[in-house]
Amino acid sequence: MDLRHTHERPTDRRGFGEHFRRVGLSAALSLVAAFPLAPTALALAAPASAAPIVTRDTITTTDTFTGLTDDCRPGITGTIVGTDVFSFQTVEDTQGFHFVGTDSGTARIDWSDGTYTITEFTDRISFNAVGNDTTVFTNAHDDSGDTYTADGVFLFRGTFQLVERFTVTDGVVRVEFERGHFHFFGDC
Repeated sequence: MDLRHTHERPTDRRGFGEHFRRVGLSAALSLVAAFPLAPTALALAAPASAAPIVTRDTITTTDTFTGLTDDCRPGITGTIVGTDVFSFQTVEDTQGFHFVGTDSGTARIDWSDGTYTITEFTDRISFNAVGNDTTVFTNAHDDSGDTYTADGVFLFRGTFQLVERFTVTDGVVRVEFERGHFHFFGDC
């Protein structure tokens, strides 16, 4: 499965984690969409003693993006090369459909002024569709990047954390966001 081009490419140095986060979420939601009636069908067709159906997989993608910009240092551009690993498990049982996954990645951005940034991110994703028409989707996101001179001297670090949860019960949507937290250490 090639997920590299399912979303727009990032245009700034913080975009790599966000891009692959969207790719991972897209993959997760695609898997969930493939089973929209799974909980209902299982409840109607499966006897109470039916064994759960468990699926596990890992999807690894590597990509390169050019033309990135840096909000801290106007006028430079960068090329990013990174790898994303999306591991997940789904369980279909008489209680419903359950999805849990981890999407993580690392990358290096080489900037036109000779500096470089090492980035990493992790998303912890869960999706549960259970009885009584209740569906819950949760994503916890951590992202960071360390920027260095061409000689490897540390310049600054940026981090970002976000938690989002969507709950739908009987057609009523409740959205909860833990506001995104940006932190910069060093001279940005």
